[in-house]
Amino acid sequence: MCTSDGPSETKKKPNQTNNVCQVCGDGASIINYGALSCLSCRTFFRRNGFPNKQALGCRYDGDCEVNMLTRKVCKACRLAKCLSVGMNPDLIRKEDLTREKRKLSKSKSQELPVMTISQQSALDGPTDGNLYLKASDWTIISNIVHAFDAFSPVSEVRRMIENFNTLSSSSTSNVQYDVSQSLYLMSSFYNSLQSFICSTPDFQILTLDEQRSLFQRNMLGLLCVGGMYLMRESGIFDKPENELVILPLYGTEVTQQAKRICQQLNFDPILLKVLFVALAFSSNCYMIHNRGNISKDSLLLGTFRLLGSQNVYVELVWKYLMHTYGYDGSVLTFSKLIKRLLDTLKFSIDMYKNNRFHQTFIDGIIQQNETSSIVGEKAIVPLWGKKS
Repeated sequence: MCTSDGPSETKKKPNQTNNVCQVCGDGASIINYGALSCLSCRTFFRRNGFPNKQALGCRYDGDCEVNMLTRKVCKACRLAKCLSVGMNPDLIRKEDLTREKRKLSKSKSQELPVMTISQQSALDGPTDGNLYLKASDWTIISNIVHAFDAFSPVSEVRRMIENFNTLSSSSTSNVQYDVSQSLYLMSSFYNSLQSFICSTPDFQILTLDEQRSLFQRNMLGLLCVGGMYLMRESGIFDKPENELVILPLYGTEVTQQAKRICQQLNFDPILLKVLFVALAFSSNCYMIHNRGNISKDSLLLGTFRLLGSQNVYVELVWKYLMHTYGYDGSVLTFSKLIKRLLDTLKFSIDMYKNNRFHQTFIDGIIQQNETSSIVGEKAIVPLWGKKS
């Protein structure tokens, strides 16, 4: 809600984009402290805009991207953005003086009506997909793809397979993979996906208990879907000899089932990478009922933060679908994608129940997340929010 009776709130300037916050790109309708800004950025500037405030520091050399998703990550860059778009600290003091005068004259003046500006969801909009993706959306998508590719083990896995095939073909002895090498492959997939999620601002603002809760509830689902995609990209099913890397762990029948699922994951890589983040921040993605107490789940006690991230990424998936395929194509693609996800999740649960090595591997991940810190030094690398 917003009114237009304060000195910090004036009529819109003609050269500013209608209904877009000049700081973060969120919906906005009023000039606050000299710039068109949303309620969140208005409140932030009021609390932090005085020059005599303690100086805020940036961990990333003052080069953070400020948008709806990252605006709470770095106060220093957000304040700098506020000042750069014309927000003036002097107007905060003027607003305080005006409020005192307004209290004295409130009984003599008629209050202006309060007007609510509705925020349209991309899921309820018209069917012209080109209207949806804004510059801020493309920035988020670019950050997602960049972070995923930076941590991807695909190149390393391809080299490992090529080296093994070369050694096997040139050696007179029967060189074979063993279970430890298969588990190493799966660990590399999990570690890359974990680092990918740890690099997102949504994850970094969570408490340690919330981070552990997120990984316990969602990372196994992300591993089975993201792991299948990484197998496909690593070329494990391109040649029969490449499949030998997972045969010791899963056997012939399960390996062929995994091959069929991977072949069906022939979707746009950008779409899949955005979907991985949406899946990681899902509010209901328990794969295995571990021995934890769900009634004490930290994220269930503060679900608003999880739901906020989930909604942003799910809507971003739909925006990208609409932009790329149009309405009819989006519905068909999304339906196929959900079917593939459900097939993959069921396949992963069956593997957990029926494969002792796989079950031990998953139980080890769960136990590690319960006792150790999630974010390591590698995951703090500022891949997200930096200008390319």
